[in-house]
This record gives sequence, C-alpha cells and structure tokens, in this order.
Amino acid sequence: METLRLVIIEDEEAHFSLMKRSIANNLPNVSVYHFPEAGACLEKLDEIMPDIIISDYLMPGMNGIEFLEALNRSNKQIPVIITTGQGDEDIAVQAMKLGAWDYLVKSADFFTLLPSVIKKVVREFKLKESLLKSERRFQDLAERTPNWIWEMDAQGRYTYSNPVVQYILGYRPDEVIGRHFYDFFFEKEREALRHNASQVMAKRRPFSAFENRLMHRDGYEVIMETSGVPFFDKTGNLSGYRGIDRDISERKRAEERVRSLSQQLMRTQEIERQRLSADLHDHLAQELSTLKISLDTLFDNRQEASVETRQVVSDLSKIVHGIIMNVREMAYGLRPVGLNHLGLIQTIAQYCEDFSTKNATKVDFFSAGVDESKLDIDTKIMLFRLVQEGLNNIKKHACADSAVIRLVKSFPDIILRMEDNGKGFDVKKQLADIFDEKQMGLRIMEERVGFLNGKIKIESRLMQGAKILIKIPCMEKEIE
Repeated sequence: METLRLVIIEDEEAHFSLMKRSIANNLPNVSVYHFPEAGACLEKLDEIMPDIIISDYLMPGMNGIEFLEALNRSNKQIPVIITTGQGDEDIAVQAMKLGAWDYLVKSADFFTLLPSVIKKVVREFKLKESLLKSERRFQDLAERTPNWIWEMDAQGRYTYSNPVVQYILGYRPDEVIGRHFYDFFFEKEREALRHNASQVMAKRRPFSAFENRLMHRDGYEVIMETSGVPFFDKTGNLSGYRGIDRDISERKRAEERVRSLSQQLMRTQEIERQRLSADLHDHLAQELSTLKISLDTLFDNRQEASVETRQVVSDLSKIVHGIIMNVREMAYGLRPVGLNHLGLIQTIAQYCEDFSTKNATKVDFFSAGVDESKLDIDTKIMLFRLVQEGLNNIKKHACADSAVIRLVKSFPDIILRMEDNGKGFDVKKQLADIFDEKQMGLRIMEERVGFLNGKIKIESRLMQGAKILIKIPCMEKEIE
C-alpha cells in the first residue's frame, strides 16, 4: 500500500504526540512530518510533497487562515484540515472559503474522530483529482478532435459545445449554447428534419449515423452525420443527449461525383445498346432476311437442280432463319423496342411471358398504380433492366420453376419485388466475393438502384429461394 505523507502544523508538543499516536493506531503506512509553525512548513513543501496537511488555527507567527492564503498563492493543490481549540463559526466559514477541506474543534472526541476525517478528506481529494484528470482528458480530446462534440437538454437546447463548431459551422461555442439543434437546419428542410430528429430522440435510446444538412454561418450547406446517447436524472427522467457530429460534406460530394459519373456511364451504355440494337435489327437482320429469301427462291422456275442440292439449300435457309431469330433476340435484349411503343408495363409483361415460354420457369407478373407518364426515360429503362437482370439471375443460378414479380406505386416510392422458389444462397457470403459470377449480377442491380437514388434489400437462405425488394423514389418529370 502506498505510504501517506501527512504534515501536522501544531505548536503544542503534547497535543502533537496525541494526534500522532491516534493516527498511527488507526492508519497504517503513514509518514508524519511535524512543524511547530506554518512558515517552516511552507519552506519544506516542495521537498516533502505531502498528501494532506493538518494545521492548527492559533500558532506563532502565521495563523491557519494566513497559512491557507499563502498556500493558495503558491498554487499548490494540497488538502488542508484546520483544527482549533475553540469553535468559531466565522473562522470555520472563512477557512472553508479559502479551500480548507474540513474543520475540527479540539473537543473530547477529537482524537477519535481525527483518523476517520483524514481518511474521508484523502478519499474525497483523490476522487476530485480523478474527476479533474477525466475533465482534462476529455477537454484535450474535445479541443483536438476534428468532430463537433455537444450536449443538449431534454428540450433540444445546446448546453455544451466544443470549439470545433466554429471551424465547422462558423459559430463560437457561446453562440451555440442556448439555441435549439434545429435552428441550424436549412429553413426549407427544418420542419421535416426537426420532426425526424425529435422522433429519434423521443425513443430515449442511442442513435447513430443520423444524416442531416446544416447551414454554415456564411449560408452554405454542411452535411453532418450525427450520433448521440441519452442521459437521465436520478429519477429516470430524460435530461438530454450527448453526442458527436462528423462533417461528411466532402465524402458526400465525392459520392455524388462518383454517382454522377456512374449515371453518365450507364446513359452512355444505353445509348450504345440502342445503336447496336438498331444496327442489328435494321441492317444485319434485314440483310440476313434478304439472304434467306434468296435461298428460298434460288430454284424458282429452275428444274436442273438435283434433290440433294435443293435439300442443302433448304437446310441453309433454316440455318439463316435461326441466325435471324438470334440476332433479333439480341437486338431486343439490347434495347426492347416496346419500351417506346408499348410502354414500360406492357414491355415487362411481354418480356416475362417470353421468358416463361423459353425457360422452365413460370413468371407471375403484376403491376398496380404506376403512372408511366410521370416516369422519366432513365427510370423506365432502369426498371426494365432490373427485371431483366433479376430474371437472368434466376435463369443462371436459382434452378427455380416459378417466380413472382410485383411492380407497384406506394407513395412516394415505386416498389419492385422479385421472388423465386429456387435453391437460394448465402447473401453475406455472396456479396463478400467480388469475383463471384452470381455476386456480379447482384452488384449490377445495386448500381442500377443507386442510379435512381433507391434502396435494395436482398434476402435468401439455402433451399428457401430468394427475395429482392427495391424502393425507388418516384420521378415526377418525364425527360425524353
């Protein structure tokens, strides 16, 4: 056990001896240093470095109050207990104001009480030191972190803010304290964000990664990611929230640039698909059709060809016919002509019917509430591609004999749901392998959903089929 260094300032030798005996009998591992007057003690403090000081009030030269004043001037943080032979409330009050940790009158039970008072003061002083260290540690972290650390009361008013807020939002901490958290939202988004944030905090549970857009003092947007934890009073009532805001503006701008580039790439791909589709359908397929007609009419009005020769030409005509059908199917897959002429719903329905006919998988397609006039061409194309990619995945990997596709409007989203009764797969494992052929199909679907600012949820278990739920914000303007 660590030795406790105790200084006693007492001018009466007999009284000191009784104090020392009481302390020795009740407190092990104590080193006692004695000074008959306070001046000599002050000179030796740096050498002794005491853990606690007991000082009599009435002493020659410097009394206990004057000693406390001198100790304060030296800026030394040492707990002091003042003792006196007579109880004087004015002296006690003065001593406590100057920082004395306790005040003891030399009564009949003085020597009995002294050891317990020493233990109490040492314990409280160590607790205070520990709290001060924790505060200093927190302050060091709070002032050096790049994130905004805050505390607010139960009404949503800031009660603490670290200095970083000035770097992030342009306001000093004292300008933030007392204001509501929603005061920094953009006015057009304030009510919605306030409602969402209040709902989160009303649950009285920790929350994380709450994304919100704040307004810098200079008027520009700062995108924050907020996390917080509630704290409560002794009776269990919510006192407020403490949390941290991380500035993710640059990350969001980078994500937006990547998304914009991805959108441009996908648009370019669709344009190229359209060009290839037109070339295949309007040129190659037409030329092959001309070749087939020539083969079919090669021996019209001619009798000299043998039966064998006619059979060979007939077989070639059948091969050319097969090639024509394959080319037209390729052209249709690249850019379904029905998307412009029949519309999205009818085109998907026709694709599902053709898929059912060509494969051993029955597709049940149903759509409700989708107003095509309010969908832009990008949304139409991506919805068709999502269905196409989903059915291709079922064909290649699911071994399913039935699939269900639902496309419905549920304000403010369009919901696309695809299910099959195939062999299923481990979703986490599948998405973890970027080189897996099955995973690539899922990644392509995720990219297409991201193109439309939507969300995708994939559920599957081995031998229990797969479910894909896609939610896409409904576009209200058609861009052709």
